[in-house]
Amino acid sequence: MAIERGNVIIVERGRRKERLPGSGLLEGMAVVWRHWQGSFRKNRSFSQIHGTFTLEYPEERPKLPEAYRNMPILLYDEETGHELCTSCFQCQRICPPQVIHMTQAKDPATGKPVPAVAEFVIEYDACMSCGFCAEVCPFDAIKMDHEFELSTADHGSLTVAKEQLNRPIGYYERIAPTMWAEVREQALKKLQGNIKRRPGVLGMAPNLAEKIAARLRELATTAPVEAAPTTPPGPSAPAGRLSPEEKAARLAAIRARNDAAPADAPPPPAPAGARDGHGEPAPSDVPPAVNPADAKAARLAAIRARNAARAQEQAPPEPPAPPASRARTDEPEG
Repeated sequence: MAIERGNVIIVERGRRKERLPGSGLLEGMAVVWRHWQGSFRKNRSFSQIHGTFTLEYPEERPKLPEAYRNMPILLYDEETGHELCTSCFQCQRICPPQVIHMTQAKDPATGKPVPAVAEFVIEYDACMSCGFCAEVCPFDAIKMDHEFELSTADHGSLTVAKEQLNRPIGYYERIAPTMWAEVREQALKKLQGNIKRRPGVLGMAPNLAEKIAARLRELATTAPVEAAPTTPPGPSAPAGRLSPEEKAARLAAIRARNDAAPADAPPPPAPAGARDGHGEPAPSDVPPAVNPADAKAARLAAIRARNAARAQEQAPPEPPAPPASRARTDEPEG
């Protein structure tokens, strides 16, 4: 295979002009003088604009776009105190430099894993700010922060734990209002489903867990004195917005009361005048010592017997049997 090569072109250059010693220094000083002199000029119109424009940092801050990404952070709901992260390990698997490390929380009573994260660590010194973790997170729990002033002489502080990563939802909503509005409804809906599967203070932000635990201990000491409410708090609860600590304490008290209730307690008697599905008076005098299973079987047997009696009454009468005819014989009469 023949490859055609181009011709070599020789360019004749003129003899370099001889320069006096120190002439380059003088030319550089002239450039500095022109820029310094031009700094006193006023930009009275667009035709007179000149020079390089910069921000007077740190007094002036750059306006960052919502999609700006620097380092990952974790979000928690300031209303309930619960973190959005469920330790699904999606961000840890997709991270290219493998700088995300987490541990799933477990129920201390049963030892089973729950949808909450116990430990979450990110190595900021090796993070490449690619944003893959924020894109793959199915619960919108990890987002990219806009904070870029992270320079420090302490290298160990760049390994950031969950306590330093946590940010309230309101913080991210301020820096990226449009992006959070797109996912807010689904994120909070998933969070409410995960809260129901988290016992105690598991899954709560560390800065609120200690306050909530102290509140629970305070309620435990005053529980014998206070009367237990007969119904869970509903719309008639005291007006006002409860703090996350009070909400968590109230939820823990309700769970503890339900766990302490006996499993074989009989169902409450039916109110006076109540009727069942067949229009008959509902049994309301079930003694409290009767086993619920036996009471249910007795009620079922009574309903079946009543239905059988009704069916027998409504059945059409059977036609009478025809009279028996006299048998004919062929023998002659004697």
